[in-house]
Amino acid sequence: MDSFILTSVVMRLMLHIVLVLLSWNKVKPAVCVQAVENPSCAEIRDVLTAAGMNVYVENKMHPREWNRDVQFRGRVRVQMKQADGSFCQEKFASRKDVMFYVAEMIPKLKTRTQKSGGGDTSSQQGEGGKKSKKKKK
Repeated sequence: MDSFILTSVVMRLMLHIVLVLLSWNKVKPAVCVQAVENPSCAEIRDVLTAAGMNVYVENKMHPREWNRDVQFRGRVRVQMKQADGSFCQEKFASRKDVMFYVAEMIPKLKTRTQKSGGGDTSSQQGEGGKKSKKKKK
């Protein structure tokens, strides 16, 4: 089985490398760069599972990751080829295809597109306060 590892640290490093290369080479703005800000292993897993890929998440962490939170833990292993050497999915012929697909689909997830409008109503209710009734004498 041919598989590879895709972590949130790797995705962030890829974004950084692309940005550095763009600044060095003075690439024209017409070049399309796909990147996702702070992808989590759960988001990568959800997108690839929905696409029909065999995905396994390991409880690993990059040694240079400064944040030891559970949200930043994980390594995603993706099965690219079957035992006979044929691709599991023809649309994913390379690692690059998988990474571009993940970068395209993560922003479309419900967790990324939800608005945080619920917090505004609770804060407005608390601002009113109680009116005290005074007795007239």
